[in-house]
Amino acid sequence: MLGNTTVFADSRAVEININGIGPAVDAAAFGAVRQVIGHAVADGIVDKFIVNSYGIEGGFSACAQASPQTKEFVFFVRQLRSIVPSPKTTAYSVNPVVSCTNEVTFCTQDAKLCPDGSYVSRIPPSCEFAPCPAN
Repeated sequence: MLGNTTVFADSRAVEININGIGPAVDAAAFGAVRQVIGHAVADGIVDKFIVNSYGIEGGFSACAQASPQTKEFVFFVRQLRSIVPSPKTTAYSVNPVVSCTNEVTFCTQDAKLCPDGSYVSRIPPSCEFAPCPAN
C-alpha cells in the first residue's frame, strides 16, 4: 500500500468510501476513519471535508482536501490507508483526486469482489469501482 505514496504526494484531495456490503459497516473501522478525519480537520491538515452520500448499511462517501499550508497530507492518507475493515462486511477505498468538488454525484451502493476476498465500492464522480488492493 505504501507504493501508492507518490500518487498521493502529488494529490491535494482524497475520496474516502467506507460502506457496508449487506451486513452493517465494520463499526470499529468506521470509527477509526471518522477519528482520523476529525483529528486532521482539528489539526488544520484538512480544510475541506464534504460528505457526498451515506450508505444504507452505514458508512459514507466523502472527500477531504488538504489545507494549502500543510505538508502532512501524505501522512493523513497513510493513516486512512492503514485502516483495514472486515472484507466480509465492508467496502473501503481511499483514492487521490485533484480537489474536492461541491457537485454531488450519487453512485449505486453495490460492491465488487476483489481477488483477495475484499470488496470495493463505486467512487464519484465517475462511479467506477475503486481499484482492488494490490497484494
